[in-house]
Amino acid sequence: MEENFDALEVIAQTRGKVYMDDAPTGGKLFPLWGWLTAFFYLAEFVFWQWLHQEWCLWLWVGIPVVGLPLMTVILRKDHEQAHMRTRKSKLVLDYWIFVACAIGLGGFLFGFFGLYETVENPMICLLVGIGAFITGEAVRFRPMIAGGLVGAAIGLGAFLLQGDLWVWQMPAIALVAVIALIVPGYLFERRSGHGV
Repeated sequence: MEENFDALEVIAQTRGKVYMDDAPTGGKLFPLWGWLTAFFYLAEFVFWQWLHQEWCLWLWVGIPVVGLPLMTVILRKDHEQAHMRTRKSKLVLDYWIFVACAIGLGGFLFGFFGLYETVENPMICLLVGIGAFITGEAVRFRPMIAGGLVGAAIGLGAFLLQGDLWVWQMPAIALVAVIALIVPGYLFERRSGHGV
């Protein structure tokens, strides 16, 4: 009887490990991108609001400049490329690649056409919120789903912050980074055993 119980426990642990290995965990990537986004957009807000420096509107470029090398180091260290083999994982990864390209390309295009504050900032909130929601659905993790929905709602609300209020879109992006990336990312790390 005890041997059967041990065998069932091993099967359950193995099944849980396979599920976690198939999940697009992102490891420390959600908190990484969340912290970078929150930091750079809060810095942009401070430089614009209190120091009235126009150049600060391009601070967001620092997010990929700092984030991409750090992401490469994390992926190599944690060997997370092994976690991206299932079809569902690939779809989630493809969405995040699309988000990164859309935000980067949109930042330059909308900036040059003078639509940065009208379109780009709300779009960032919306795309990040939707991405967190899709990832949360893929890994069946409710805090990430909820964070994604709240982030998307903040993105929709950010479209209303126009005129003199547009500067508040920057803290809105930082808030979305905390709600949709940082908090769910750390909670998911803890759940999947990737925490430090």
